[in-house]
Amino acid sequence: MENGDLGNSGGTQSRWSTRSNYRNTASSSDSDIIRICTCGREVVVRTSWTSTNPGRRFRGCPGIEGKYCGSFQWVDPPMCRRSKEVIPGLLARMNQYESTVKRAKDRAEMLLYLSSACSAGRHR
Repeated sequence: MENGDLGNSGGTQSRWSTRSNYRNTASSSDSDIIRICTCGREVVVRTSWTSTNPGRRFRGCPGIEGKYCGSFQWVDPPMCRRSKEVIPGLLARMNQYESTVKRAKDRAEMLLYLSSACSAGRHR
């Protein structure tokens, strides 16, 4: 098994242990799907952003204060080799574009502020 980085909307990453209860749900019956983790909490579905499983969803322990019981199960089937090669590059490119757009918006806001400040100074 492996440890993986998890993406989240905040742009930071956390670690997730994949050490136990591995089952591929693509071939599992509904009764094989874990719903409660071994520590008694309802499992949550997350998305892996590792280079080996980019965008692949899994369910597992929600964790408390960064501690996880190790309950883990894939929701999605394994990705094909080509997807594993292409997706990380696309994500990197998308992140770069988002960063460029944010910088442009910040610059536009600053210019608008300076423009309005200069205009207000002329009307005194």
